[in-house]
Amino acid sequence: MRSHQPNSHNHRQASAHGSTSHTPQASKPQTPSSVHKRDPQHMSEKEVDKRLERLRITATWLDACMTVPCTCNRVKFGVESLVGLVPVIGDFAGVIMALVFISAICGTFHTPASIKVQMFLNVALDFVVGLVPLLGDIFDIMFKANMRNMDLIKSHVRSIRTSMQAVEMGTRATAAADEPKAPVSAYIPHVPIKKGAGRKILERVAAPAPTK
Repeated sequence: MRSHQPNSHNHRQASAHGSTSHTPQASKPQTPSSVHKRDPQHMSEKEVDKRLERLRITATWLDACMTVPCTCNRVKFGVESLVGLVPVIGDFAGVIMALVFISAICGTFHTPASIKVQMFLNVALDFVVGLVPLLGDIFDIMFKANMRNMDLIKSHVRSIRTSMQAVEMGTRATAAADEPKAPVSAYIPHVPIKKGAGRKILERVAAPAPTK
């Protein structure tokens, strides 16, 4: 009988396959998370101001880009108020625009859940009261839900920046206090003394007082 011998070629292929399967693959470089990119603590002050300005322009366009005549530029309204003049459909369209603006805020800055709740409550109140004919339109012009939401995120970002500056100032003060201070003698000017001056002073002190 012929003994069955394993094929050396297949054996080499299996070995090669096994060696490649256990070869560790190079890990991909980790990119910063989206939360890290939207965190004001990791942005420069110039970048924070730039993003806030973009949001402010959008909020102004929605709520305060036009002025009511004969109000001395005090009463303003925006595109959302114009759309809200259309019964029912305009109110739903205004809600959609307000929700898109909230999404833009959350996409620009990392927003805590408490501030998100306040934003959604502003939009809900504006929508419910806006369903009332005429009174809802006046309330929408005066309430300005988008501008209120803009003020919320602006106050949140400013508070973070203020706390960061306070921590930085405290760190600098602590580092300055920990620095070794120079001895007092370092601030006293060095006066050269001639050789033998000390002996002359001792001789004068030890000399007897002159008799009268």
